[in-house]
Amino acid sequence: MRSESRTRLSLVLLLYFLGIVGVITLAPFRFTSVPNVSYLLQSGGWFDNWANILMFLPLGFLYPLTQTADETPVWKVFLIGLMLSASIEMIQAYEPARYSSVFDMTTNATGALLGAVLYQAVTRRIRINARLVGRLSLEIPLIGLIYLLVPLVLVASLSANEDSSRLLALLPLVLLGSRLMSAVQRYHFGPPRVFSNRAMGGFAAGWVAIGAFPVVLRHPTLGLSVGVAVGLLTWYESSLPTLGASERRFEAETLRDARPYLVAYFAIVAGMPLLFGTSPWHLELGLTGSENDPARQMLRLLEPVASLTLLGYAIAEGRGRHERKFRSIAPRVMLECGVVAVIVEGSRGFQPGVGASVMQWAAMIAASVLGAGIYHHQRAHVRWILIHRPPTPLSVPVVITTAKGRSLGRLARLSELSRL
Repeated sequence: MRSESRTRLSLVLLLYFLGIVGVITLAPFRFTSVPNVSYLLQSGGWFDNWANILMFLPLGFLYPLTQTADETPVWKVFLIGLMLSASIEMIQAYEPARYSSVFDMTTNATGALLGAVLYQAVTRRIRINARLVGRLSLEIPLIGLIYLLVPLVLVASLSANEDSSRLLALLPLVLLGSRLMSAVQRYHFGPPRVFSNRAMGGFAAGWVAIGAFPVVLRHPTLGLSVGVAVGLLTWYESSLPTLGASERRFEAETLRDARPYLVAYFAIVAGMPLLFGTSPWHLELGLTGSENDPARQMLRLLEPVASLTLLGYAIAEGRGRHERKFRSIAPRVMLECGVVAVIVEGSRGFQPGVGASVMQWAAMIAASVLGAGIYHHQRAHVRWILIHRPPTPLSVPVVITTAKGRSLGRLARLSELSRL
């Protein structure tokens, strides 16, 4: 039996990634009636080729998760990547600020293919141990947090390429990724020896290379050094003793450990630009900054949107065990994330040539609700797994109920109930 909750959750994540890619490739969304095909047979150079491959790799990894079949053929993922890229190139032909290229189509499809190959390699390894089947399907909430870090690191890297002073904001994000991956290794993959600690360190380094590829390609020495450092740190932290902590304690403690990284990231984003000068505070309704360049404005909007999506997910996960419905937790997420959004936009109001934006603040609030919604989809998937997983010798009958007493299940491992 396949989980419809897994398919819905994976589809939401895939659409979120597609939205990020769509803005990156199609901004500023100003089209003409006459296509420009003069660049159709030209290559954008080595940077664009590698960027196209790495940008589509996560999409190729996520697509098989949305399918009900046990295994999706990699050729099918390649064709879907090719068709998606062809659609983007056709749209770009009608946008004067962009150009279409056959080479972009093939490199994008190659990236999707490599993502599918990576997915198959990892899932086959996981299936050696039956208890770990479904981990990549977001059976544990922290995996969802790792997935959401990838687009945030990507758009933060794009900002850093435009403004080198923003490189510092990447540091807490990659350290957070290292912390999450090492915790998952210590409590899930490590004990049954599905992955070695060294292998998880390699995954962490690869995760940085994929997420931060704009910086890695533009500043290879710096990017590779950060990737190696994150890999070594993950390897070391994965080797630390677990001290017998339960999964509930493990995830709760990991979320608490994540707070300083998130605080440091938002402090850098809001505070560091003010070190280079201030101006009288001003507010506008539309997007601000980037000298009225719509493409740059929309690309700059991606980072606060991605960061508030991640924050909304983390806040919802921190309260997920209270079994509250989404409509009851959403106002709390909006309030807490709204405070962060006010701080970020308040800082922009003092930045010369930028200014605070009501539209960006509203987009950040909407993103936080999206993040909370993704977590609730993830929690629904956990419920499905606990209800339908076959009984084991360590299982006992347990009825899962909501706050209003509605039955949600019949059988679950006591140790795994703590995950909710």
